[in-house]
Amino acid sequence: MNPKDLLTTLKNYYLNNPDLMRHLHVNACWEYIIYQNSLEENEIKLHYFLYKKDNKNLELTQKNPKLIPDLILYFTEGSILQLIQDNPISELYYERYHKMMKYGSNHKVDSKINKSRFNLLRLGYQKWQKDFKF
Repeated sequence: MNPKDLLTTLKNYYLNNPDLMRHLHVNACWEYIIYQNSLEENEIKLHYFLYKKDNKNLELTQKNPKLIPDLILYFTEGSILQLIQDNPISELYYERYHKMMKYGSNHKVDSKINKSRFNLLRLGYQKWQKDFKF
C-alpha cells in the first residue's frame, strides 16, 4: 500500500476510536514509526503522531504536534494493518497488540516508553494500564 493510502486507512480507524486513549489526559501523545517489512530497515514508510485532542477526539498528524510523545511505537505495515483489521473495539485492539508483542517476531512490533513512569502515571496511564492489562 502506498504511504498516502496507508495513512488514510489508519486515520479512518484511529479517529473513529477515541476509546483507545480513555483515561488518558488531553494531549497524551503516541508517536508511530511504520516500516515496510522489518523494524531493522533503514527507510521509514510512514511516520505520524496520534494524540488526544480533547475528551472525545483523537488527532492523527504527520506534523509534529509540539508534544513530547509518551510512547514511541514501531510497527511493520503488515502488523499495523493486522492490528486494526475489521475495525476492532479498543479491548480487542489491545488484545491483538499483546499477542503481537508476546508471540510476534521482534522484527514486526516494538515500543519505547518516552517519559518517566511517574509522569505517565500523572497523565492517566495507571487507569489505562489497568483497564487494558499493560
